Amino acid sequence: MTRRFTCQISIFALSFLILLLSFFVNQILYPYTRNSTSPVSSPEETAPTNHIIRFFQYKKAQDLREYLERNVKSNGWKWVERHNPAMKFPTDFALVSIEERLKEFLVGEFEKLELVKDVSLDVSYQRGVLEEKAVGAFVDGKKRPGKIFTAMSFGEGENSTAPVANTSGVRINWRRNLMMQKSQVTSLFGADALWSKGYTGAKVKMAIFDTGIRANHPHFRNIKERTNWTNEDTLNDNLGHGTFVAGVIAGQDAECLGFAPDTEIYAFRVFTDAQVSYTSWFLDAFNYAIATKMDVLNLSIGGPDYLDLPFVEKVWEITANNIIMVSAIGNDGPLYGTLNNPADQSDVIGVGGIDYSDHIASFSSRGMSTWEIPHGYGRVKPDVVAYGREIMGSKISTGCKSLSGTSVASPVVAGIVCLLVSVIPDNKRKEILNPGSMKQALVEGASKLSGPNMYEQGAGRVDLAMPVIFNVTILNGMGVIGYVESPPVWHPSSEEGNLLSIHFTYSDVIWPWTGYLALHMQIKEEGVHFSGEIEGNYQIPTWLYPERFIGCQERHPGLAWRSLAYNFHIMFNMLRDAGYYVESLGSPFTCFDANKYGTLLLVDLEDEYFAEEMTKLKNDVINNGLGLAVFADWYNVDSMMKMKFFDDNTRSWWTPVTGGSNVPALNDLLAPFGIAFGDKILNGDFVINGEQSRYASGTDIVKFPEGGYLHSFPFLDSSESGATQNVLLSGMSKADSPILGLLEVGGGRIAVYGDSNCLDSSHMVTNCYWLLKKILDFTARNIRDPVLFSDSSRQDKTLHVDDKQLPSRRTDVNFSTYSAVVSKELICRSDSRFEVWGTKGYDLHVRGRNRRLPGYAVIDVGRVLNSTLEIPLDFPELVASHWLIPAIVAISGLLLLWSFWKIRQKRRRRRKGASSSRSPNP
Repeated sequence: MTRRFTCQISIFALSFLILLLSFFVNQILYPYTRNSTSPVSSPEETAPTNHIIRFFQYKKAQDLREYLERNVKSNGWKWVERHNPAMKFPTDFALVSIEERLKEFLVGEFEKLELVKDVSLDVSYQRGVLEEKAVGAFVDGKKRPGKIFTAMSFGEGENSTAPVANTSGVRINWRRNLMMQKSQVTSLFGADALWSKGYTGAKVKMAIFDTGIRANHPHFRNIKERTNWTNEDTLNDNLGHGTFVAGVIAGQDAECLGFAPDTEIYAFRVFTDAQVSYTSWFLDAFNYAIATKMDVLNLSIGGPDYLDLPFVEKVWEITANNIIMVSAIGNDGPLYGTLNNPADQSDVIGVGGIDYSDHIASFSSRGMSTWEIPHGYGRVKPDVVAYGREIMGSKISTGCKSLSGTSVASPVVAGIVCLLVSVIPDNKRKEILNPGSMKQALVEGASKLSGPNMYEQGAGRVDLAMPVIFNVTILNGMGVIGYVESPPVWHPSSEEGNLLSIHFTYSDVIWPWTGYLALHMQIKEEGVHFSGEIEGNYQIPTWLYPERFIGCQERHPGLAWRSLAYNFHIMFNMLRDAGYYVESLGSPFTCFDANKYGTLLLVDLEDEYFAEEMTKLKNDVINNGLGLAVFADWYNVDSMMKMKFFDDNTRSWWTPVTGGSNVPALNDLLAPFGIAFGDKILNGDFVINGEQSRYASGTDIVKFPEGGYLHSFPFLDSSESGATQNVLLSGMSKADSPILGLLEVGGGRIAVYGDSNCLDSSHMVTNCYWLLKKILDFTARNIRDPVLFSDSSRQDKTLHVDDKQLPSRRTDVNFSTYSAVVSKELICRSDSRFEVWGTKGYDLHVRGRNRRLPGYAVIDVGRVLNSTLEIPLDFPELVASHWLIPAIVAISGLLLLWSFWKIRQKRRRRRKGASSSRSPNP
């Protein structure tokens, strides 16, 4: 009995151990299974999504379908039919529906095909209502990051909503109260002068991509074609925006005249009544515009997503086919860097808005373009500005109304373009005109406005009364800046040269990015009947600055700047006016030769640093005498966790990945010099050297070497930990905190300051340019201000805290998603000197792997990008394997248990048989 009981216990224990083993195998191999998303958990995650498959060639849609079905036989996808006029022509893309659980596998299969260029999500854009009460570019007094889809200006005084990328459930509502002043914008540009000469836009094919237009509208005499590219069965405009835009371009009503009333209107309805559109609709409509040979295309809509590659590259194709595209720059002003796409593309005429006093409209988006900023300078945008406030245009059925916005300024320029195109005989237009020549004509003929800068007005207000202007390029072999000392002088080669009346206009300073010299030429009355060639030359007395002074003592004008952004443009101008030669460093520190610069200026940096950068910077400062000036900002993990912002690009809420600057990374960079910042968020006013200054959300210095100079002031700590302490220590809310440090180390000099807001024109309360100049005097030329280097501020002992008390990095986010350093390869790009292109830099000449410049990571625009979102480690394709191995182990255990049971049963039967045979007979 005891042995049988022991055997049962052993079998039970073995079975229990096998099941327990299967559980632990499951937990060890797949620790994230509990957090994984089940493939049937929600309709949103299992519903198929449409994807655009682009091809290298144009073919009939049916041929592309057969090609895909022949080569990708897997289930989980199906062809999506597109019923629109473009299907009469060959196409270069297909639209397919892909099940979410097989998305990664199927996209990979499609991209393996020889004829397939790439596969991307068919992005949806729509207009909606945001539950939060947020108006403009600020939420709760804080600047909102990113940009929103260009708002269409609907109605007079009613609420209008802005189209947004359909990547979350968050929506936004815009309210604009439009004034009722009625103005005839055509008269302001002198369009009637061209009308009197018979130029009214005749035989110009004008494509209007908008909300459509109604047939037989009384304001238009030449509606050639209306096409619908949406999923709604109508050609009519039920919103009014498309009709209004068409009226500004080609209306003939006396109350709201358009610029070119005889222009042939081709209305492309690309938005539904619900104000929804898709990338695929635009691609088909663009292809149709190319096939039908449009002359001009107006797009009074746009968005922030210049990474929607199919859309962006199709715009390039549009302009490459000699179609002049005009687009609204966006209604996201007055902040800089808020340009909308496609108006921010160099081949598109981007239009900003001004009022009737020639002031930049507050809503008009500003440059510079943001595409190139990670690697240097952005481009100047908008290209031109036009009147965009209270412009009169056509209503849906009849009558006129006034609207405001850059979506109104865009058709003003489009109408002017139609007028100018009609001046050229239609049989020669394609030979003479192209997007480049038209853009040049508008830019060169624009009138510069006295107040706004180039990132607000571009070339200036567009002007129809253009003189003959020639481009002049000044080749400055010595440097980047020059002055025109006196007016240029015309020297004709013969007597006939005096028949020309030549005048010059020029900027006082010739910069590479804004200086100009224009030659205005007219024929005098006595030369009306002259026929022949006139030759001559002109002299331009100029004074050119050299790029860099010769000799090590004069190295200080060279300044490398790591953080050049649109909100530091005033600081940039100040440094240039002070005589510094500023270069933006878009590549790692290993990619610049420190011997050619006086100071490395680091402002408001948020990324990490390669180990090679830290090593080289230490050597550059100590051994090569490079100056280092650092302007940091706040960093506090507890405060970051409680912050919440609305991201206009992704339509989602997020918490910041880092603070105003990445203090842990800066501390690593400054560690060799014994310097570190803390995690306080300090606010308050202070006076230094007689200058009243504001310390706005800056941090403190917690480590600094003996012998340096350190300045402390009483501030309020508004961080989460500081606020708690202030409550506990009521009446002692302010304490002295070190914020400015200056140190000489080896052959170099270092200055650190805990606040960069005083250099940021977007957040500035009071500027600290005076302090920056004194810091650069010290780091570049060892000129020491008596106040900054007073004996009272000299450190007699080292300021020190344990490294464990320094600010730490957030562990709940995957920083590599946002970083150009983490999990990336160190490489010198084309913004560095040629000799280190494609290498790891000076003294590290190891060739890197081939990289696709400008280096943007591939982004799945179909997902909501949220900086606090943890990246899941499991994928739908691997879900089966999560239970497969544990199931096999469990089944094996059960089979083993069943085998033991069978053996036990046989033994029991044998014992019974043996017992029966030994029983006595009755």
